[in-house]
Amino acid sequence: MPIHPLTVHLPIGLLLGNLVLTLLALRKRDVALEQAAYHCLWLGFLFILPAVAAGTWDAVRYLTSPVTHPEALIWINAHAASGIVLAGIYWQAWQIRRRNVNLLSDRLARRGYLARLAIGAALVLLSGWLGGHLVYVLGVGIQQ
Repeated sequence: MPIHPLTVHLPIGLLLGNLVLTLLALRKRDVALEQAAYHCLWLGFLFILPAVAAGTWDAVRYLTSPVTHPEALIWINAHAASGIVLAGIYWQAWQIRRRNVNLLSDRLARRGYLARLAIGAALVLLSGWLGGHLVYVLGVGIQQ
């Protein structure tokens, strides 16, 4: 049984929740919302790590099994690459925000941070789509 699908839901929800809470904090100028967004960011990043490890484990198990789809390796590599870039983007966002507590009050300083959150959210969606393609089109992780 694949482990990776069990580990992705929490980081997806936390990281997308981070973006929503950050935008709400900007709109309402609410420090509590910004703090909640920050906690979603660092928890979401931390939960990416087991998701990547489980995905690597599941991919190796699938690719070394006797029954594999001929196109699976290309899609697995794309999904893995998007996950690694996603982790890097959120690592940067976390470090930027951790080092500047008043980041959202500084219009110029928050641009790079918000850009990273937007790119990260887009990568979450892309990676999810790639994972869905692996499961629902190629049947990766589905026992025959």
